[in-house]
Amino acid sequence: MKIGELVREYRLSKKLTQQELAEKSDLSLPFINLIENNRRNLSVDTLLKILSAMEIDPSDFFRPLSETSDDNLQLLIEKIQLNKNRTEIIELFLNILNLNEK
Repeated sequence: MKIGELVREYRLSKKLTQQELAEKSDLSLPFINLIENNRRNLSVDTLLKILSAMEIDPSDFFRPLSETSDDNLQLLIEKIQLNKNRTEIIELFLNILNLNEK
């Protein structure tokens, strides 16, 4: 998921129109539209203005981007981290991945 898509999801969850978000964040309606359609990069300051307008904490905003959606992958990572031979296991996995790229 991209930042613009996440902005749209939060805006809709707050039942705001793009116009309302634009007014609350002191940005233009076309700019909000470009952001939500991932056609415009935004600065940290601009993102913070948008999040403030929607009353969303930045850490809450980024949480969906940091969570893995694959439970098996998460389990594998946890098992590797807990294993005393994790360095060797990681090297083995990297070698397997390199073989698949050839």
